[in-house]
Amino acid sequence: NELALNPPGPFHHFHAPIVPLLLWAAAAGLGQGASSRSTTGSTSMPEPASVKWLPSASPLLAFSLTFGIWTCVVFSQNPLSLKFWDSGKPEYWGKRYVPDERPQQFAKIASLIPPTARVASTDFVHPRYTHFERSYDYSQYPRVVNGNRPGAPDDTDYIVIDTRHPYSWIHGPEDVRELRTEPDRWELLPDETNGYFIVLKRKTNVVEQK
Repeated sequence: NELALNPPGPFHHFHAPIVPLLLWAAAAGLGQGASSRSTTGSTSMPEPASVKWLPSASPLLAFSLTFGIWTCVVFSQNPLSLKFWDSGKPEYWGKRYVPDERPQQFAKIASLIPPTARVASTDFVHPRYTHFERSYDYSQYPRVVNGNRPGAPDDTDYIVIDTRHPYSWIHGPEDVRELRTEPDRWELLPDETNGYFIVLKRKTNVVEQK
């Protein structure tokens, strides 16, 4: 998701498996380009492959190395890149790798939901609940598990919403779909996180009626 927000990079993180193939293709291409330009020498004593193609491939190697360094400095997010040290960029090390207030606020609700619960949660807090009884993605995308509709499936016990993650469309209880369309089915738990997280619990009497 982070890569998708930084064009012209990969459109989605699912494209990551293609990266090794690109590296292999580049290496093979350098070898092919060098061999086509190399001259035939004496055959009395075979030379190592590197000796044969490295000199003739020097322009290709120089181009590849220059392009690789330029990409690393301008586009990547590692300590060798400009973005890593630019405090005005989202990739700045102080924003990306130093914990902010969000994990501190989440700690206040970490023990609120039992591991036996079925939880629907938004993207950035979702990994916290993948080991629970069931963990659902709470987003604007239709899901088969929810009858090809967005939102929480019918057997969901809790909904946890991170209001401060980079592309959250929910910033307060007034934005929560379930509180607008099904207020009789969901209870908004008291806010203990200064608005960083919204926690909804399905009303017990509604579950029993089902």
